[in-house]
Amino acid sequence: MENTLDTLRNNAVVASGTHVFYTSEDEVPFVPTGQLYVICADDADPEKCQQLLEEHNLEFIEARGERKFIVQVTSESENPIKTAQSLQQSPLITVAEPDLATFGKLKVFTTPLDSLLRDQWHLRNTGFHRGTSQGFLKGADARVIDAWESSQTLGSPGVIVAVIDDGFDLSHPEFVGNGKVVAPRDFTRNSLDPQPDFLQEDWHGTACAGVAVGNANSSGIVGAAPSCRLMPVRWGRDLSDREIENWFGYVREQEAWLVSCSWGAAANYFPLSTRAFDAIAQCAREGRNGLGCVICFAAGNSNHNINDPTSRTLDGFAIHPDVIAVAACTSRDQRSNYSNYGKEISICAPSSGSGGWGITTSDVIGQYTDRNGNQREAGYSIGAYTNDFGGTSSACPLVAGICALILSIKPQLTAAQVKELIQRTARRIGDPASYDNQGHSMFYGYGCIDTASAVKALLS
Repeated sequence: MENTLDTLRNNAVVASGTHVFYTSEDEVPFVPTGQLYVICADDADPEKCQQLLEEHNLEFIEARGERKFIVQVTSESENPIKTAQSLQQSPLITVAEPDLATFGKLKVFTTPLDSLLRDQWHLRNTGFHRGTSQGFLKGADARVIDAWESSQTLGSPGVIVAVIDDGFDLSHPEFVGNGKVVAPRDFTRNSLDPQPDFLQEDWHGTACAGVAVGNANSSGIVGAAPSCRLMPVRWGRDLSDREIENWFGYVREQEAWLVSCSWGAAANYFPLSTRAFDAIAQCAREGRNGLGCVICFAAGNSNHNINDPTSRTLDGFAIHPDVIAVAACTSRDQRSNYSNYGKEISICAPSSGSGGWGITTSDVIGQYTDRNGNQREAGYSIGAYTNDFGGTSSACPLVAGICALILSIKPQLTAAQVKELIQRTARRIGDPASYDNQGHSMFYGYGCIDTASAVKALLS
């Protein structure tokens, strides 16, 4: 080791070479700077002190009094630790302390190594996934991995994403460990266990939650904000005012930061009642200690206008002024053929669609016996993951996860400021003629959500 270090020191490109020291097994490094703080004894002969320091080939840097000095090792000195130890043995010296720079526990950011991350083209589209370039366009993504790298974060555990949906497999590896799940609730069973009803094929919520906050645990998939926490809320038996008040009141009271809603009314024409409107508004404006909960709603998959009363199409949830209405685009930066549209669309986000690919995310695990007595595999696909999730159902939690990442970086933003930020930093896709003078498109909102640009705007 000494020979190697000496060789490095003799190289012209090396300014300094030194050992790294540890005080315990916590792996926190201490690096000598080369300086020492030396105090000579009150009764020490100054000439003998001078001689001692010369013997160790030390150079004076600064005097802190008649007998207190900062000195620097030279090329002829032993390393600072050995020099300090030697000086401490002398009766002429009362203090000989090496200057040690420490940096806390070094947590160098690395991109997650989860095995299915390579298939999650919506986070970073390289143009080649799943063994082919067909159906992919490099850069047709949400720029999530770029944002992780520039911000050096995967999100904060202090940020809680509520997902209101049909059920959640909380035993799934993507949602276990370190207090990942916060305040689970089932409004159908009136319990604290929002597990899926297998006979109802409640696979949707587990897939949505994975897109938003699936763990970075070296296996499976990764959510857009994997270090943020999940509040899983299983919806009630119907879409009444009372239920809507219960759901949004609950997530507000339980201090969710964001709410992801990949659902809407079955009716094509569904104006919100005053009670439902106010319940969402109160959550969006008064939640998070007055900063407001960021609420994302899927625009829907019927390829119709979300606010066209003359054609009897109206989605009261998506057009609520306090929510982020999310449309879908494909792995080739094209509009998803099914995606609803309208003047209230805020943003679009990568998902499935004609000519493109589906989304890889978490899936319900297990087997069950169906109503005909047949043994079935739970979930959309066999196993713990599916490659075929999609619709605005997938685009919505992606936006929610991205907003969670944004709030992890700047938690003092209001819900309205988060909405404005992602709209302002979105990248335009599709036909330029579809955008108006304010930069808004009926089909894409303000464009495809660009996480890297939003984070860059925050960091600057």
